[in-house]
Amino acid sequence: MSAKPDDWKRLPFGAMSPIPYRASFDRAQFAKLAEGLLPGDMDDKWFIYLDGLDLCLHRSWTGFGAYKVSLRRKGETHRVVSALCAKQMLETHDEPYQAQGLDFLIANLLLGEAKPFPRPADVREPSPGVFQHHISGTGYRETVVGRKPWWRFWR
Repeated sequence: MSAKPDDWKRLPFGAMSPIPYRASFDRAQFAKLAEGLLPGDMDDKWFIYLDGLDLCLHRSWTGFGAYKVSLRRKGETHRVVSALCAKQMLETHDEPYQAQGLDFLIANLLLGEAKPFPRPADVREPSPGVFQHHISGTGYRETVVGRKPWWRFWR
């Protein structure tokens, strides 16, 4: 059973900005995207559904519209033609990071892969995995991305 837009609470998408996420999906992968994701418990942080050829990602607790990915079919492949991120999310992490985060969510939550979580270098955690759990509700291996500011090299 595929997730549909009205299966969960969601807010309309607000101001969005493009991010550099590019991908293509074969027939089997697109079928998994079309299934979407309905939250099952409190640890499920995302509600994801396909609306036409737009893959929509909302935060499950608030309904906040975070990402919108537009696809186009060419033969047996669906390619990303645009990826948008809520401008509010860009206040904390830039476009390249948001593209990495989106890739992680799609790969792991929808396609069943095990890509490492991209933890920003400037995020300091009290214990490993706290930021990842906050963002995705998952516990995958992490990789640190980005650069620390010059004044934090000694930490």
